[in-house]
Amino acid sequence: MRYRQALFALVISASTLLAASGARAENKPAGNQPAATKPLATGVGKLKHLIFIIQENRSFDSYFGTYPGADGFPSPLPCLPDMWYPSQCDTPYPDHYASNDGGPYDYPHQIAEIDGGKMDGFVVERELELGQQCKPPHRRGDRRRRARVFDPELGGPAVAACTVDVMGYHDGTDLPNYWAYAQNYVLEDQFYESISSWSQPGHLEVFSGWVATCRKLDPPEVDSCATGTSGKTWFPGDPLPYLWTDITYLLHANGISWTAYLDGGLGDAKFTLHGVPYIWDVLPGFETVDQDGETGNAEVNLTQFYSDAAAGTLPDVSWILPEYGDSEHPQASIKRGQTYLTGLIDAVMSGPEWSSTAIFITHDDIGGFYDHEPPAVTFDKLGLGMRVPALIVSPYAKAGYIDHQLCSTDCYLKFIEDVFLGGERMSQSGRADPRPDYRDAEPAYGDLAHDFDFVRPPRPPLLLPLEPMSLLR
Repeated sequence: MRYRQALFALVISASTLLAASGARAENKPAGNQPAATKPLATGVGKLKHLIFIIQENRSFDSYFGTYPGADGFPSPLPCLPDMWYPSQCDTPYPDHYASNDGGPYDYPHQIAEIDGGKMDGFVVERELELGQQCKPPHRRGDRRRRARVFDPELGGPAVAACTVDVMGYHDGTDLPNYWAYAQNYVLEDQFYESISSWSQPGHLEVFSGWVATCRKLDPPEVDSCATGTSGKTWFPGDPLPYLWTDITYLLHANGISWTAYLDGGLGDAKFTLHGVPYIWDVLPGFETVDQDGETGNAEVNLTQFYSDAAAGTLPDVSWILPEYGDSEHPQASIKRGQTYLTGLIDAVMSGPEWSSTAIFITHDDIGGFYDHEPPAVTFDKLGLGMRVPALIVSPYAKAGYIDHQLCSTDCYLKFIEDVFLGGERMSQSGRADPRPDYRDAEPAYGDLAHDFDFVRPPRPPLLLPLEPMSLLR
């Protein structure tokens, strides 16, 4: 216990740039009121480089459920029904394993986990997924016993340990760098998946604000693509299944440079352990990217990112996608994922363009881990998914600020448009588009410009150790 307390004290003391109490007074819940139309925020032009780091499969409560001041675990702690042990219920608990198993997280399972807003189906859905192969009298925390489950990312069966750890959470003693970024920059505690589904549709949302399955029609007609919770995966033999407009189309049309940096390069399969799989790097599947001749920009090895950061040649907009081992995806090590993320941020902070950069960090879906907040609104057929961790690191980011505005990765599209396109939305691209609505113009979302203070000079970098002291094992 003394070691744990000392470690937590070190995490808190790392906040050397923590905002003063006056700044904390701003951290009042803003509610989910529609954002009024207003002029672009003064000062966004100081940002010349926007970097979006997309990690994998974690819920907000699993990383920040105990973060002071955030919308974390309620009191008393929730206690979820348990199918295998009906005489008891399951509450959140600290889990210091670096490798976690999570639970099912594609659309049908998320709907069951949400359970009409009760948020009480996580344990039962995991137990149903594991089935009779793990049911008591076998010990359900048995990492040696195995079960066959369906993995949406593989598109077929996978082997899982007989563990039910969906109620486990991590805090600053496990993830000191994540918490240090929250303490010194911006933590968003109302940031939701753009869709209640798995990684591939989540990444389609990241780049375009829509998920659909399309027939081959060119130009796309109104009924050529149908909204869905899981779009078709591109692959070299069928390279262009996404006929709607993505954000790079507007960037290309306006001379704004962009790159997708891939950890380990592009993999060779829908899902692979080496390089970035097709289901995470969806950009090569967009007709717009192909027609603009920018497919090469979507397949740049991450080694180039470190060179660009050091040389001061970062593009205007960039996305960084991980390979499995660095992604924090169950069952990958979150300790290794934190080291990878810290290295990316340290590279930018050590380079000449830190003073004009904003870095956005999020996770694409919940990975089956518990979160207590139901999806905030349903403003179209796709609605919103559950909350995921989201941070903003920038020399202009408000220090120690918790943003309570409603957002998802759709807000990233809107912010790119505000910073580089003068507020032009995707609906104004002039391109025929089969989508029913445009998420970048959704009035219920907040404005990420609220998370920055452009009046004060840019703050110096906060370099963190790649392998901080941690309780993870």
